[in-house]
Amino acid sequence: MKTKNLLTGILIGTAVLFNACTIQEDNIGDITINQGGTGGETSGAEVLEGQITQNVTLKSSEVYELRGGVSVVDGVTLTIEAGTKIIAGDAGGVFSYLAIEQGAKIIAEGTAAQPIVFTSNKSTPNPGDWGGLLLAGKAPINRGTTATTEVANLTYGGTDPADNSGILRYVRLEYTGGKINDNAEYNGLSLYGVGSGTTLEYIQAFNGNDDGIEFFGGTVNLKYAIVTGAGDDSFDWTDGWIGNGQFWIAQQTSAGGDKGIEADNLSSTPDAAPFSNPTLSNITLIGAEDGDGENKGIEFRAGTKVTIYNAIIKAFPGKGIEVDDDQTLINLNNNEVIVKNSIIDNAKSFDLDHGGATVDLADFAAFNNFTVDGSGAPFNSAGSAIPTGFEITGFRGTYAYTTAVDGVDNFDPSTLGAFFDAANYAGALQESDTWTSDWTRQ
Repeated sequence: MKTKNLLTGILIGTAVLFNACTIQEDNIGDITINQGGTGGETSGAEVLEGQITQNVTLKSSEVYELRGGVSVVDGVTLTIEAGTKIIAGDAGGVFSYLAIEQGAKIIAEGTAAQPIVFTSNKSTPNPGDWGGLLLAGKAPINRGTTATTEVANLTYGGTDPADNSGILRYVRLEYTGGKINDNAEYNGLSLYGVGSGTTLEYIQAFNGNDDGIEFFGGTVNLKYAIVTGAGDDSFDWTDGWIGNGQFWIAQQTSAGGDKGIEADNLSSTPDAAPFSNPTLSNITLIGAEDGDGENKGIEFRAGTKVTIYNAIIKAFPGKGIEVDDDQTLINLNNNEVIVKNSIIDNAKSFDLDHGGATVDLADFAAFNNFTVDGSGAPFNSAGSAIPTGFEITGFRGTYAYTTAVDGVDNFDPSTLGAFFDAANYAGALQESDTWTSDWTRQ
């Protein structure tokens, strides 16, 4: 197949000041891929900037640098080979990011041995060095039929719940979260109206400055996900996300962080439809003290609905779970905010903040949807309910339900539907599990 040099547009009467690489002809779009860099980690990297308007494959034999906003447009597929490294920073004061627009696809299939890594271009990286990875789909949201993202100015939302934005598998996103202003920051992975036809598995957001992974409406599912050292919330949803999740891990650090999960329907209109209403199983949320004493395991607020099974919430200096706002309380009373077969090993287990009053865990036995054992106690809190020897070291913990020990019934999440695997234990990992091995950073 013929090859030719790839430049942005057609340069007529202009000196070409870089050495352009060669690329397959059917992979050419309106994007610059040129060899060079400015020293440090960028030396020898091929620079990507602008719009990708035709199919492109990024090769594992090269290192690529995002420079400014890079967008894959409607009808175009960006393929990234296993083992490819992509670096990014800020270009002229603009944080670099990669956006998959509505109708476009990303096919990024790494392996445990060869993950695809997006990271900082700096020799000494820090959280917030670059933007992040953004996917915009056509699945339903509750902010209107469509809306515009707070960063990158992308349109998202629509009427296709099965919309397909591609595949992310064994992908690591490091040092994301560039801050534009007090109201706009990039997340590690932002999912805007992404549909259930999209595959998201084995994804880690590592040491980002804002949220790790956030859902803005849509119907996409997420399995095998890790957020390490998020500067804000580890996982976050809003705008009417209706999807499934299994095997999630959040691990905060003393450097920063807020909630393990921040769960909203829509802050401006808490009763907006469709309601955020995900189903999750086998999640491990591990907190840390970052100096303010307020980090929470989960905060349900702004009218969200949710069902969670087989969770472990541990070591958050604030509350294990907090429920806020009138509409969220209505949902809770209607058995639409549910946490079952779960453990809170936390100094402060549960609070309802409503009308200026804080209700203690002991007062919540009346909400039977939170009952997980025959005693009527809403949750297993720290103490005798935790079997002797129960530990979480790093990501790992083992907890097999045995009624004789803890009074908690087994729950098999595979009964929830085809997405869920059988996993009759609390948390995201058993001692024998290896799914976090090789491709992750700790």
